Amino acid sequence: MKKIMKVILLQDVKGLGKRNDIKEVSVGYARNFLLPKNLVEITTPGALKRLLEVRAKKEEEKKVLIADLERKKEKIKDITLAFKVKVGKEGGVFGSISAKDIKSALEEKGILSAEAKLKKPLKELGEHQIEINLGEGIKADIKILIET
Repeated sequence: MKKIMKVILLQDVKGLGKRNDIKEVSVGYARNFLLPKNLVEITTPGALKRLLEVRAKKEEEKKVLIADLERKKEKIKDITLAFKVKVGKEGGVFGSISAKDIKSALEEKGILSAEAKLKKPLKELGEHQIEINLGEGIKADIKILIET
């Protein structure tokens, strides 16, 4: 019968799990590979307590981050980004507005780490609604105004 032990992963281990996961592995695998490379620690009451503290701290940090992103979302919904482009004689737009341009404009307004979702760059004059991904699954819609 194979001997099994519980370990806490200290870092991501391909094929086994992510950092701070608790896994059951064979004693030989732990003793001969995982422990010598400092990839795991043996599950003890002290180690479990530290793990729970780390998880609680990360959960609290995530709540703070989500609250901050929700505040950004409220701030963004009132923003209109205006871009000027050159137009040819026949009304054709020269150039386009890309997701990178939108990100730069948002950063100038103090909104960092926002990613615009565009299927293709914007090339038409007028007002456009686009979705911005703020992170952690929080999205906001903003107006983009393209004018001459």
